[in-house]
Amino acid sequence: MKPKSKDLKKAVTVAKNASLKRVLNQNEKIKKTVVQAASELTSVNEVLKQGKEAKIPAQIIKDAISQNKEVEYKVAKAGDDLHQVNTELAKEMIVRLGLESELSDTKADLADVRDDLLKSQAKEEETRKFALHDALTGLPNRELFEQSFDNGLIQAKRHGWRLAVLFIDIDNFKNINDTYGHDMGDKVLIMVAERLKSSVREEDIISRWGGDEFVCLLLEVKQEADVTRFAENMVNQISESCEYNKTVLSIKTSIGIAIYPADGETAEILFKKADSAMYKAKGTERGVMLFRESL
Repeated sequence: MKPKSKDLKKAVTVAKNASLKRVLNQNEKIKKTVVQAASELTSVNEVLKQGKEAKIPAQIIKDAISQNKEVEYKVAKAGDDLHQVNTELAKEMIVRLGLESELSDTKADLADVRDDLLKSQAKEEETRKFALHDALTGLPNRELFEQSFDNGLIQAKRHGWRLAVLFIDIDNFKNINDTYGHDMGDKVLIMVAERLKSSVREEDIISRWGGDEFVCLLLEVKQEADVTRFAENMVNQISESCEYNKTVLSIKTSIGIAIYPADGETAEILFKKADSAMYKAKGTERGVMLFRESL
């Protein structure tokens, strides 16, 4: 089994560090030898100096001279060894600089990989958001709403909550496109989306279902009357006049409501009943209809 590249690099680094340590240890040993030789040389010089000033036996002087030669040899050898060590140390420093350069390159490579990863993650998040949100209004699209609705039903069944599904349609939207153009129609859709978002709680979900239709999921509903009042306020809020390029519009919407579990226990049934109630709400004064009221 071949060693991994990372393990191999680590082994090489350890070996090179050990080599540098060995050279430095040699340098320390040579320094100690030179210090010892200097001390011995001082002692020899003292003996020779005394030999000139006092009567010291010839043999002692002869031994001192011999010792002096040995010390000079030690110093000379230490100089040669020190030169050798300095040469090796210079080589080791070149290697160390190479290692530092490699490390610097590796850090730069890792930084590039990290930047590429962050860009990829950002792109992935952007792609995911684009895939699950309406391009015009920025609202969750049908796919994301259906996922949220399924999760909401699971929680509702588990905790005994009620949910409300609101199907919202802009009345006579085709006339707006035909009269003022599709750019004006897009502005109206964006305005309705913003007013819908501002009217719901953070935990509730608003989605553009398609065309001029929107849906809303209200979680943890307490009373049906609360949902009806909420929908009426929503209709009134959207109908407040808006102006685009000196053109004043008043948008009317119709909302149909189905409530879990009274009107159904699956997303498909609740959608159909909310849609049916929405069509019954058209033409009524308040523009809001509970499914059971439409029967």
